[in-house]
Formats: sequence, structure tokens, C-alpha cells
Amino acid sequence: MEPSRQPPSPVSECLLNIDLGELPDEDEQLYTAAQVANIACGGHAGDEHTMRRALEACARHGTRAGAHPSFEDRENFGRHELQVTPEVLRAQVAAQCTRLGRLASEVGVPLRYAKPHGALYHAANREPALARAVVAGVVEALGLGVTFIGPGMGALREATREAGLAYAREGFADRGTRPDGSLIPRGQPGAVLSDPSVARENALRLAMGGTVDTLCVHGDSPGAVAMAREVRAVLEVLALRSVSLGEGALRLVLPAHLEPRGVLETLKAEPGVVDVVVGEAHACVYFDPAAPPEDPRHVLGRLAVSTGAREEPPLITVRVRYDGPDLPGVAERSGLSVEDVVLLHASREYTVRTVGFLPGFSYLGEVDARLAVPRLATPRTRVPALSVGLAGRRTAIYPVASPGGWNLLGTAVDFTPFLPESGARLRLGDRVRFERVD
Repeated sequence: MEPSRQPPSPVSECLLNIDLGELPDEDEQLYTAAQVANIACGGHAGDEHTMRRALEACARHGTRAGAHPSFEDRENFGRHELQVTPEVLRAQVAAQCTRLGRLASEVGVPLRYAKPHGALYHAANREPALARAVVAGVVEALGLGVTFIGPGMGALREATREAGLAYAREGFADRGTRPDGSLIPRGQPGAVLSDPSVARENALRLAMGGTVDTLCVHGDSPGAVAMAREVRAVLEVLALRSVSLGEGALRLVLPAHLEPRGVLETLKAEPGVVDVVVGEAHACVYFDPAAPPEDPRHVLGRLAVSTGAREEPPLITVRVRYDGPDLPGVAERSGLSVEDVVLLHASREYTVRTVGFLPGFSYLGEVDARLAVPRLATPRTRVPALSVGLAGRRTAIYPVASPGGWNLLGTAVDFTPFLPESGARLRLGDRVRFERVD
């Protein structure tokens, strides 16, 4: 990245589309991963039952629905190119999309996308007359409000533009490619992928390349569910929303599936990064404005495709004497006995969610919901060091004496939360248990 006084530029959203409604035993988990479902509408696969089932799955999971018309070739699953006139092809495409559109109206799911299937996808992109016929059939059945999904360049894109439809350039995460970037033909070795790690790497490469608006995973591919989940994870990272905090800082909204310690370590290792603060939902990156780092979303995208197994975070036991002045009040507000409060607090395994407020002050979650009481209405001017506090669904150990409004349950024994030479004792992702002592 060339030096600039601006923070890294945003990454446009790239959506995961999945070809669905093709198999009788289709896994509904595919609809939870898909952002767009291309539903087979009778040409190569699908009937009224499967179309309705697919549309209802879209409704349940909030998946956008699209039509997936094909050559009328159920025998060969639409993968053989047929010799039909443009007029006949237009009518076939219109009939398929109309059939799906009628059912979509009954289910209450709008059809927002259209994408040709199989041999039709490639034949129409090569032949302008066929491309215009496909687009005309889609418009006849669904109108001009759909987005057409197709190859990055070719006759389909031109015909779509002529008709006034939006167009999404597509890449394939679950297909192998030749050195020139073209797809390896089906039937040849390496054409169809099943390894989620390879699909993730494809997704990262294609999405970061800026030449696609949507990535496809085929619902009938081996391992489709696992590949779809991994591709969706990559796309969520690359679509992170960011807010500039000035010339030398950027705040990112983090997806839930990214491991916080990995985010911290990965971003801090980037050249040009001065500091990183990771919270429960955000990461703030501070850098030299004169030499900014690579876009952090790209960095985290590589983290998402990392295949190396991470070690399980250590389990740290902290001995606690439950003698805090707010223990009776927490029991009263929770409707529990003091003994029950202690048992619930000490019987749970916590995770360090973020570190802040004071050096070494680690926010631990999740506290048992029955103990989730708010902070004190009036904070104390001085909380003793090593006090174990509770506020909502978080618990923590005060590393030094300071003001604070957390409910004090007890005192940590023989524990040092912060060392000047090494920093916080509890790090992001660490597992923590409290052990009661008298």
C-alpha cells in the first residue's frame, strides 16, 4: 500500500450465493450460510414441492431468493448445451421464472436475483443472441427490479446492461481454476473442490481482487455446508464496517466468530501499526498516518483462512475470599441466598472478553444470568486492589486501588493481575475459574 494520509479504504460488500433447490435431501444449513439462494425452477431440477420448500427456507433464515433457470434438460442436469433458438430459449426461461415467481408470491418472498445454470450460463455468455434471450425471459417474468448474476465479462453482462438491470460479477469458491483464471471443466481432475480450506483461500483471493461482487458455492458439491460456512466467514470479515478516528486510527466492527486474541496478535504484527485495542465488538487500530498499514480487513481475512490449529487458551484458577461488602445486596436483588451467589459465581468458567479501564483490568464473561445485577448507583471513590467485582454479565478483579462502581463480592488471594515487565496476567481469550477459600 502506498503511503497516504488517509486511513485504509473501505471494502465493498461481496455476497455468498448458493445454488439450491436441486437435491431432495438438501441440508437447510446451506440457507443459513447463503446470502442469496439461486433456486432451481424446473429446467434442470426442481418442482413445485422443492421450489416451495426452498422459498420457505429463505423466509425462515432471511436469505434473499433468486431464480436459477436452465436449458430444459433434466436428464443431464442442465450441463449439456442444447441447440435451441433464441425465441424458444426466451420462452423457456420466462416460463421457469414465472413458475418460481408465482410460488414466491404465495410464500411472501420476493425474487431479487436471477442466474442462469450450468451450460446455459456459459453458452449465453458466449453468444449475444442467447444472452439477450435469457435476459428478456427474466425481465418478462420478474421485471426490471432483479439483479442478474453472471461472469465478470461477456455477452450476459452486456445484455443485462442494455436491458437496464443491475449486474453482479460472480466468482466460484468451490471450483478449481486454470492458470489463466478460467474454470477447470467438470469431469477433469481438480474441477470441483470439497476442501473447506481451499474454498476459503479462493474466497479471500477473489474477494480481495476486486473483480467479483458475489461468490458461489454449489449446493450439490461434496462438503458444501462446510465450504459455505468458511466462505461466509471470510466475506463477513472483508465486509467489516469501519469508522475513521482521525488520520492515524481506525475502528472496526468485529464479527462474532473471530477469536479476539488472534485479532490482537495479527493486527499488532502488521508493519506500521503502533497499537491495537480489542474490545468485545470492536478493534481500534492506531498507525502512523504517513505510512499506514495494509487494510486491516484484508489482514483479518487472512486470519479467517488460517488453517493452523490454535492452542486452547489456558485455564487460570484465581482463589477468592468471598467477603465483599456488596455480597448481601447482590443476593437480595437476585432473590438468592448469599451462599447461592457464591456458589454460582465460583462454579462457572469465564473467558477474558476484553482488557481495559485500568492496566490489567480484565472483563470476564459470561456471569450466570441470575447474578446479572447492575453497577452501583453511586460509585465508590476507592475500591481496594484485588477486589472481585460484578456488573451485569461481567465480573473482574481490580488490579490496583481505584474508583469504581462494580458490586464487590470478595478479594482475590495470592494473585497479581498486572506486572510492569510483562503486562496483564489475564489475556484475551484466557479461561478463568474462581476457587473459594475461607
